[in-house]
Amino acid sequence: MNIEELIKKRIDQLDRDSPSPELWDAIKKDWKSEKRPFSGAWKVAAVIFITISAGLLLHNISLQNKVEELASLGDISEEYREMENQYLAQINEIESKIPIKEVRNSSDFEWIFQEMNTLDEVNMLYRKDIGMINKDQLVNVLIDHYEKKIRLLRKLELEIERSKKIEKNETDNTDHISI
Repeated sequence: MNIEELIKKRIDQLDRDSPSPELWDAIKKDWKSEKRPFSGAWKVAAVIFITISAGLLLHNISLQNKVEELASLGDISEEYREMENQYLAQINEIESKIPIKEVRNSSDFEWIFQEMNTLDEVNMLYRKDIGMINKDQLVNVLIDHYEKKIRLLRKLELEIERSKKIEKNETDNTDHISI
């Protein structure tokens, strides 16, 4: 008997919308008798995986907090702490002489403040990468940051003085013209 004859002979069994109840009973019986040996093991593995993942996440968060706390020259050595304090004192001294609040919104000095913001952003990126770079690189980066910030503040100070002189000259020239 070939396949065509077999199909013609059983066509009534094939033309159904759903399998017969006997077939469903056989499928259910086979399904229930079939044990899934790893169902309990999968649950245990999932619990272990979730626990380890949560632990690693908390560990990384705590490391990140420690990195942010340790990212200063003083954390490396006492000598660097003194150097950092000198840089910070110098920055504070220059900033105290500059009317930063008054000039921050002035378009004349906008480029200096943009450079300082960029410098601070790059510095924060390096501080976050403290564990990935060696101590000498970190020291060089932090010292470079302080020196550049001091130069920018001095540049701002000079630009403010230059701006005041220009305003004074314009005022003096206006006074002479009106006479």
